[in-house]
Amino acid sequence: MRPETTHFDALHGLRGIAAVLVMLGHFRELTAQHLDLAPSGFLAVDLFFLLSGFVIAHAYDEKFRKGMSFREFAEARIVRLYPLYFAGIGIAMASVGVTIAMHGLSSYSRLDLLASLAFSLLFLPTPPSLSVGPDLLFPLNGPAWSLFYELVANAVFAALALRLARRSLAAIFGVGVLALALLAWQGFSLGGGAHWDGTIAAPARIAFSFFLGVYLRRYATGVSRDGNLYMPVVLALCAGLMIFRPAGNAQLYDLAMIALVWPWLVLMASRLRLSGFWRAIALFSGNISYAIYALHTPLIRIVNILDESVTGTLRNQHGLPFVVGTSILVIAVAAFAHYVYDKNVRTLLRHLLSLRRAREEVTQF
Repeated sequence: MRPETTHFDALHGLRGIAAVLVMLGHFRELTAQHLDLAPSGFLAVDLFFLLSGFVIAHAYDEKFRKGMSFREFAEARIVRLYPLYFAGIGIAMASVGVTIAMHGLSSYSRLDLLASLAFSLLFLPTPPSLSVGPDLLFPLNGPAWSLFYELVANAVFAALALRLARRSLAAIFGVGVLALALLAWQGFSLGGGAHWDGTIAAPARIAFSFFLGVYLRRYATGVSRDGNLYMPVVLALCAGLMIFRPAGNAQLYDLAMIALVWPWLVLMASRLRLSGFWRAIALFSGNISYAIYALHTPLIRIVNILDESVTGTLRNQHGLPFVVGTSILVIAVAAFAHYVYDKNVRTLLRHLLSLRRAREEVTQF
């Protein structure tokens, strides 16, 4: 039988720790001696994809069976993703403004800046020839590449939801894992996606992890258990696996993490019932995880620029205090962004959508 729990609090905790490890991994280029606190932190993206598929299936399978339309699903996902995504663009543009104030407009091409902003507002990758960061799909906020691929996977799921049975799901994630294995065998990095020269891995990553997540939610069996004793071990294991990096056979390690370890960890965590302290920690970290992911890169960038202007510290010469202080700031801003900004904006957008649907129903009547 399926796991008895329907809240999956432990999965919130996994999402929270993964977001923090992604953030820590992005400090590498800003620290002296390239301090690498999470050398395998990029694998958190595959965990996000897996969790997303699991949660999307849990939240929407029954709604599609009851007649939910593609349009209604798309509106729900836009309301969920766009407010914080746009906040990230706003912070990124603020960092651009600070850079221009310090170094002049020559720091950027006007056309490239406007094109990068336009494509970002449309949630589309910016063509290299029109980009302020030609190597990045999303030059204003690099991590947004995974959100773009998640939207694509969401669209495929919504279009085929009622036809994605056991065999078709297995075929999709089976092709995905075979593609990942082939890429690893050929020596390609399985962490590609943010940069144009690494996009070959991105479709395989989302195809495998997202649709395996859907499969696990629909067809995995198991019995739920008290998880308070296990949760600290689960979180420590999740963090430790992203802090660790093997000296050799890195592609094999990445493949094993994506194809074996993350699915096992999600399946195990989905069966844990939490209460008290560990439930509160899991829910809080999970609630702010998207805000951390969507905002951390532009926030780190603007803090770095301001620190350079005040202290004279060069971009790649920061130490651990900068990492700790900026991380605390990002988490605080993310908490504010989720509980004050995002929740209220989403409530407003849902209200506006309900008013529009009501007008459409009256018109049709």
